Parts: sequence; structure tokens; C-alpha cells
Amino acid sequence: MLTLSLEKPGVAVPKLQLSLNKGARFTAKVEWRCDADHADDVDVHALEARNDGNGAKVTELVSVLSTYNTTRMNPQGGALASNTDGSFATPSGGLSHSGDLRVQNSSESIVIDGSKLPAGVNEIPILVTVHEADHGGGHEEGDADEDEPAFGDIDLCTITLTDGSGRELGAYQLSSEFKEFNVVQLGSLLLGPEGWEYAAVGRGFNGTFNDVLAHFS
Repeated sequence: MLTLSLEKPGVAVPKLQLSLNKGARFTAKVEWRCDADHADDVDVHALEARNDGNGAKVTELVSVLSTYNTTRMNPQGGALASNTDGSFATPSGGLSHSGDLRVQNSSESIVIDGSKLPAGVNEIPILVTVHEADHGGGHEEGDADEDEPAFGDIDLCTITLTDGSGRELGAYQLSSEFKEFNVVQLGSLLLGPEGWEYAAVGRGFNGTFNDVLAHFS
């Protein structure tokens, strides 16, 4: 797995103090636009992770909010059930997804509800992936294809994180800042004794979604 961290060596990840309310809500929204020659799909994902000081980790598939992890996309192995409108959520309801949209000039969003997260969950990594729309979700299986699209193949792709009042906490122009990569970690929401913080990560990967999960397991 090829990894690039855009932080300068030795510089701490910047953190923004957010709210003393552990039940605060946040929204991550990804929007993209492609010309008619592209059939690329962009997805946003989040994890209900625990961090004991050695990095964010997940140990159960039900903690992975991803379209790849739904019974609709992956009938044989998906751990999350999809609603009739395509939306889905983790069993706790702490993470919910608007649903996978495989249409051009579209958007997807996830909502993080701190009041519903399971006990012990103290970090929510937020990630975005791009793949060919006709792969049917198979991009998470097997090896990455050298012909797979990267964010630079999308005309315009952005992701923003906002709090419950609509205040923007972090944003990336994925199609320019991460044009070489097909996976980006926007950042993580961190729950500490004084409430929520947002740590901007800005890390690009090239690989499959399973490669990403390996980084957090």
C-alpha cells in the first residue's frame, strides 16, 4: 500500500476544539462532477473506532460505515442492512449514510451522532474513495488495477465536514490536492474528556478498501 501523509515531519496533526457536548452531530458531504466520458463513482466512508493511544482500530465489520459493507452491495458478506431508499447505518445509529449514488454530478453524505455512538468509541476516521462506477463494489476485493481512476480523473470533487450549526470544520479539493490517489482520509473526529476535537489528516492512499481497513485493524 502506498501512503502519503501531507503533514510535515515532526508537526503535530492540527486539532480544532469543537464542543463540550458529547452528543454533538456532524456531517461529512462529498460532491463530485464528471464529464460524459467518465463513469467514476465517489463514496464516503466512516469508522466507529477505538483509540487507546496506538492509533484508531476497528475489530467488527458492523463498525464500518461503507457502501461496500451493505447487504445491498455485498449480499454475501455485507454486515449492514440497507433501507428501501438506499440509506444505511451502523447498528448503534451513531453513523448513518445517505446511500450510494452512482450518477454523475452527485453527492453523498454521512451523519455522525455522538449521542448514539457505542461506549468506548472515541475516534471517527472519515474517508473518501473513487472507483469505476460499473465495478459493482468489487473494488474492495482483490488487487488494485493500475487503470483504476484517481481523484485527478474527476473534474471537481470536494468533501466538507460541518458541525450541527453548519460551521465548516474541514474541507479538501480532492480532484486537485489528491489527484494521484484513489483513497483519502479527510481526518478524524476525536472524543476526549473535554468533548469533541477534529484532527485534520489529509492522507492519500492507493489501494483497495480492504487495504484501508488493514490500516485500522
